[in-house]
Amino acid sequence: MLLFAAIIHTMNRFQLIGLLVVFCVNASSAVAQDNTTNLQTLWQQFYQQAGLLSPQKNISQADINHYPKSLLLSSSQYPIFSQFHWQEIQQLWQTGEQCQQNQPLVTKAALHVAIEFELALCQKKPLANSWFDEVPLLHPAGGSYADRYLASLDKPHRELFLAQHRRQLTLANQEHPLHALLSELSSQGVDALLSGYRAYITEQSTLWLNNDSGWKAIDANQWQPLAHSMKLAIADNTAAVCSFRYSNICLNVATPAPLLTRWILGFLALAIAFLITRNIYQRRQNAKERQFILQLLTHELRTPITSLGFTVEMFRDQFDELNDNTQQTVWRLMADHQRLAQLAETSKGYLSSQPEEQFQHQSAYLSDWLDHYLEKYSLDYTLNEDRELNLPYYWLGICLENLIKNAQQHGKGNVVIDIHVDQVLRIQVSDQGEFPSVAQRWLTLINPSMSQTNMGIGLAIVSRLMKQMDGKLICQRKPTRCILELPL
Repeated sequence: MLLFAAIIHTMNRFQLIGLLVVFCVNASSAVAQDNTTNLQTLWQQFYQQAGLLSPQKNISQADINHYPKSLLLSSSQYPIFSQFHWQEIQQLWQTGEQCQQNQPLVTKAALHVAIEFELALCQKKPLANSWFDEVPLLHPAGGSYADRYLASLDKPHRELFLAQHRRQLTLANQEHPLHALLSELSSQGVDALLSGYRAYITEQSTLWLNNDSGWKAIDANQWQPLAHSMKLAIADNTAAVCSFRYSNICLNVATPAPLLTRWILGFLALAIAFLITRNIYQRRQNAKERQFILQLLTHELRTPITSLGFTVEMFRDQFDELNDNTQQTVWRLMADHQRLAQLAETSKGYLSSQPEEQFQHQSAYLSDWLDHYLEKYSLDYTLNEDRELNLPYYWLGICLENLIKNAQQHGKGNVVIDIHVDQVLRIQVSDQGEFPSVAQRWLTLINPSMSQTNMGIGLAIVSRLMKQMDGKLICQRKPTRCILELPL
């Protein structure tokens, strides 16, 4: 037991689900195999007991054997293509229609007999009773010679002919002695019982049984209670689920699913539900842990940033006494301190659960903000209208700086910045280069060594930030144009 628990502990959730599925399938297969064996036994017992019920119709085996099997089968109604060609069947029809034989000499004896019969019918010549005893039973075009000859006789002669040749009629003929008894049984049912099947069920749910004593028709009111008492479900082949088939009969066990199968399915469902719940719980816990670490880092950064601020103030007090190189260094220190302080403060709002606190807005004129961000890049810009807007300038500035750096490092020619203000703030950074195609970006993601630059990683961050601010990033090719759009 301890070994089994250790094995389960080392398996991941997908391996465990696979193991449970395989186990369930194997158990279901074993149960299905047992069900098939039980059904065969139940069916044999049912067949024996149903044979003792009072039949609705009973036809002895002697009566069935009294008539030629070939005349009872449904195939007796169709042309005998196994012995005759279609041209020969057509020759017979033309002989009957024209009442003369205009075809070449017939070589088959059976076809010669058929032509003689057709000429006698069209010429209305009576045939001797012995003629029917000397020729084959079936006509090449389907039906028996007796069927066709009987149809051409008037009533007085019909009775006389039937008295001597009723046995030579096919089962489809209403004058056949078994026709009325087997009228409820379809031709497929007759064929099935004649071919050796022990049972057949009709559309009216009448069960026909074939045993050594003959054929019996058992009404549904008799055999269904017996089947129910034996927990056996019997239906025809139209049933959707069938565990065992015999003839046109579908057999199923009428009891509910075995207890073992239900336990296995229940255990499998609980195991999958547990694994899914555990996976969701772990994801949420990991997300909370990451958020906690970020909050902790943001909080702990305040102390060194504050200390750095004091250092910056000390240098600022002595700024005029410093040489030029040191003053440039102090300017960079002051700018980095300001950036770190703003990043920490903005991150605190970003980690908040309230969307409005994630991106803090400030009011400022666009020209002032652009002058501040573009001064260090020595870039000019065009602005159609200067407005005072309330925007998340800090994060928008990060996006703009990323686009400018990409254009300067990976683009070609001069970098041009166009800003258009309307219902939407549209900031376009363009150069004379060619932006990578979708295929090139996919290949770079698959194999980073194919690209000698890291273009695309920063753009992914920009795109995500713009979506967080309800805006979007648009990249166009030939020439490269990266556009920030933010609704106002």
